Amino acid sequence: MRWALPILLAFAVAPACPQEELTTASLAKSDLIVVGTLYQDFKFPWFDGWNERGHIQVERTLKGDIWNNRAVPFAWERDFRQGWCLTRPDWRGAVGKTGIWLLKKQGDAYRAPDLFGGFLDRPKYLDQVVGFLTRGDK
Repeated sequence: MRWALPILLAFAVAPACPQEELTTASLAKSDLIVVGTLYQDFKFPWFDGWNERGHIQVERTLKGDIWNNRAVPFAWERDFRQGWCLTRPDWRGAVGKTGIWLLKKQGDAYRAPDLFGGFLDRPKYLDQVVGFLTRGDK
């Protein structure tokens, strides 16, 4: 029972929103890497929480091929409980923001390949991502 308190405390102080982090592993498991802006199209309740759908308006493709499609479908789920995203990222904070998106194809839409990764600050990470992809550091 003593171990439960430190674990609960760690979850309580852990970040409760998507985190930006760049690893070569994240780049490697991404099917598509784009610079773009996330827009929310609709959401609906389901057994597992809010199912949200949107699209990323693409400015530039860094990895992958989207042909002439400049809007990439993006899907995510979040818990019904307000502010609780220890099990799922809450992408509402990224809606309307432009950044670098690391995406994995899943069904008809793309999702973030990691639980809390997938969105990077463009000015901070663009040169680093382009460098990794150019050198083939995947």
